[in-house]
Amino acid sequence: MSRIWNRALRLAVLIAAACAASAAQSLPPTTSPPPPVTSGEDIPVPGRPVAADYGQLSEHNIEWMLTQPAQTQLEFLLGAAVNHDHGATDWINKLVDGWHGKVKFSKKFDDLDMIAFYSNDLRVRAAGIETNLAIFNLSKTEDTAEGLMERARKSPDWRPYATWELGMLANRGVEPDKIHEFLRGYLHDPNEKTRHWTVEGLAHIGSDDTIPDFLDVFRNDPSLEVRERAGCSLAKSGMLTREQRMLAVPGLIELAYDPSLDPTTRSWVYQALREITNEHIGNDPAAWKNWYSTMGAKRREEFRQGEQWAVLGNS
Repeated sequence: MSRIWNRALRLAVLIAAACAASAAQSLPPTTSPPPPVTSGEDIPVPGRPVAADYGQLSEHNIEWMLTQPAQTQLEFLLGAAVNHDHGATDWINKLVDGWHGKVKFSKKFDDLDMIAFYSNDLRVRAAGIETNLAIFNLSKTEDTAEGLMERARKSPDWRPYATWELGMLANRGVEPDKIHEFLRGYLHDPNEKTRHWTVEGLAHIGSDDTIPDFLDVFRNDPSLEVRERAGCSLAKSGMLTREQRMLAVPGLIELAYDPSLDPTTRSWVYQALREITNEHIGNDPAAWKNWYSTMGAKRREEFRQGEQWAVLGNS
């Protein structure tokens, strides 16, 4: 249990940092733009990023990886996935079921898994879920889900861990409706830590019907920390696509009009609106309402037509 709680604390620190208010981008300089970069030796440190060739697992990498024990395979491939190496998530999908019972928690895994969960690629986040379930030897079955729910019912100390992992199982298709309903029952639990990790578990599910849950928590939870987690789950954390997150915009605009919101939560509402829509409008609910009425459907369609795996992330 101490290992689990240490990990939970590390996750909480990373989550809080990931959801800090975004700094405003500086205006471009008025001087003439620099000449185009034509070779690697000309690339400056500041300025616009210059794309390199994409990473890809080589045949040599794959041959070596397949000779390694399960722990090395998992950590190597999860590292390649967070590095966006082509083929890494495919290999995780092929091998992950065989890793159950053969891998264990390690600091290297912990570091990689936390990076994966805040990737800008939902496929990498899904790889983080799959490897997490393998590390804790949680099979993707109804029996596993039932066992976690029963343990959460009996032991408040286990609820944060259980709700976190149950959301991952639901994302992988294990009893999603039943798990969602179970987690929803803890959203108003008296214990703040339970509510916090219930929100985190719901964020893993990635279904449209979790959005009203986050909006409810964002408005009504007595804890500033829990409200922040709900706002982040709407804006960029978890497994919702950018198209799905657009469904939260009307509710967020309604929140922006709510005079009872404290200033910090209100600032998070506007931050979430900007991150979801990729639109840089100020803290004016009328301006957001006008934008959504004229451009909301178009922006959602743009996200629908784009890469469904692409989301805001840290890497």
